[in-house]
Amino acid sequence: MGGRRGRDAVRGGGERVLNRGDSAARTAAGPRLPSGPDRPRLVAVADSESYLKWAARLLDRLGDFDTRLVLMDTPILPAAAQIEAATAGTSWAGRRPAVIGRRGLAALLTELGPHIVLAAATGPVVQQIHATAARLRPRPGLVSGLPGVGLPATGKGARYRRLGDAFLTHSHREAAEYARVYAGLRLPAEILTTRLPMLESQAPPAARGGADGVRRLVFAPQAKVPVRREQREAVLRALAAWAAAAPGREAVVKLRSREGEQETHHEHVSYRELLAQLRAAGEAGPQVREGYGPMSDFLTPSSALVTVSSTAALESLDRGLPTAIISDFGVDDEMLNEAFAGSGTERTLAQIAAGDLPFASERWLEENYFHAEDGELERGLALLALRARERQLPGLRRQAAMQDLRRVRAELRTLAPAPVVRAYRAGAAAVRGLSR
Repeated sequence: MGGRRGRDAVRGGGERVLNRGDSAARTAAGPRLPSGPDRPRLVAVADSESYLKWAARLLDRLGDFDTRLVLMDTPILPAAAQIEAATAGTSWAGRRPAVIGRRGLAALLTELGPHIVLAAATGPVVQQIHATAARLRPRPGLVSGLPGVGLPATGKGARYRRLGDAFLTHSHREAAEYARVYAGLRLPAEILTTRLPMLESQAPPAARGGADGVRRLVFAPQAKVPVRREQREAVLRALAAWAAAAPGREAVVKLRSREGEQETHHEHVSYRELLAQLRAAGEAGPQVREGYGPMSDFLTPSSALVTVSSTAALESLDRGLPTAIISDFGVDDEMLNEAFAGSGTERTLAQIAAGDLPFASERWLEENYFHAEDGELERGLALLALRARERQLPGLRRQAAMQDLRRVRAELRTLAPAPVVRAYRAGAAAVRGLSR
């Protein structure tokens, strides 16, 4: 992970502390935070383009904090173009966050003395970030979350975040599911609910146009689903059929990475390659093209969105655009889109190709992701920062050491020969015996 190219020092000239004015939306019921230079400090560490997009927008909401945003040096580190797209429309736009390695993170956190560390990262990297931050004295509050639709809630993900004081969810349904998982694992993190920071509507959005006026159909792929090649080809053929059905239409496969760039999750079957093959075979015309850059550039009036499970569906609904969840492969946990079951957006590829592009039901919108904000995030983080400032958070140094043992064990299982693994296990047993 960190330091994979031997660069553990902070590099890059873009890191900064934002000194914003007091938030006009401070909730009276929450703790009163110091103003000016004494405001609590929050450091967010992201590891990929999707988490960077989430973190940049989330930090822009926290006007009562001095915030810093950095990137962790991992194999999924976003390229310059991905950073630009992820931070577009935020106060971080135009700057490249510093990139730090494992030892660099420890040095940076020691220097800054944050009151909260937000691990905006995939599970194994959250584990590393939190274990590093837990060694600080005084210890900061440890927070994590997911950059989009967080269902299904899994024990595996929660275990990576077992050191956390708080976990951020984006709907009341998500909060209930994660509370159940955390309780089952006897993990004491507080579950906080807030809207996804990329959603701008103040109330459940209403449709702003019907399918008849759609001239651009945007497909938002996901790396994990669907898995099979023929399923992905079927999606592209449906897009091509819709685009060819009327003049002036275009279908855009909105990709998150160009050739050679990395994403949060590895894609085994590339839509870029599949589209090129369909073009060569005459099954997709010039009306079907690839698109890159911020999703907001594509979610414009007269556009609609199609996806299997991407969070971009929520961004599309937020703008009142027709939005379809592809149902051919299932609307369930396996397709990572179970949250959209019963939303009214489920459509087959045949329906989409025929121009049946729906909008979500008002009831579903109110119950899923478009709830009214009540300041829970701001109150929860303010209280956590206050507890860190007052040295009220329990020590986690021993738990952090155990997390490091788990991480090293996982790495050795995949990288080391059997004799080395046996030697490690013997050493780990000795460490546990000394710590009792």
